[in-house]
Amino acid sequence: MKSSPHELIEACRKGDNIAWSELLRGSRGLVYSICAQYTTSPEDADDLVQEVLLRIWQRLADYDPSRGELKAWIGTLTRNLCVDTWRRSSMQRSTVSLDAPVHEDEPSIGQRIADPQPSPEQAAAHAELRQIVSRSIRHVAPEMQTVVSMRLLDELENEEISRRLRIPAGTVKSRMSRGRSQLAGMLLPVRAALGAA
Repeated sequence: MKSSPHELIEACRKGDNIAWSELLRGSRGLVYSICAQYTTSPEDADDLVQEVLLRIWQRLADYDPSRGELKAWIGTLTRNLCVDTWRRSSMQRSTVSLDAPVHEDEPSIGQRIADPQPSPEQAAAHAELRQIVSRSIRHVAPEMQTVVSMRLLDELENEEISRRLRIPAGTVKSRMSRGRSQLAGMLLPVRAALGAA
């Protein structure tokens, strides 16, 4: 074991592997904690730690004990490398598309941050369309009104409508089919006005 940081650095400069191991043991925690602040995952932090340790090895000759403590020199070297790495990667970050998936099996950033609620405009348009459909259903033949209303406005499945009205599922389907046909004819002018025809 070396008695001072200066002796430790001198031994490392001379190729002493035991001194290098001691230097790594004493500084790895500091290096990792700084790297973790500049990365988004433990794996990225570990990669950056390896780069820093290589840089420390390459720059051992630059350490001057008269300019400060060894830990301060290692911390400064680590921060500088982290900042340089972060700046280089910022060019990549600034060009990431919100619509492109980060990984093949994942949704895009835009999909992950998208608000699932409809926008105020969409909500208003939906409410207006719902009113138009509701008024038009009143003009559908009476035996089909309830089925069409329950399916389109209440958004119930055919089985649930059958259960609630106590009529066979086939009757629900046929009334729904005929009711939709009548409704489609009534809504044709609305569709044409909206440009959907």
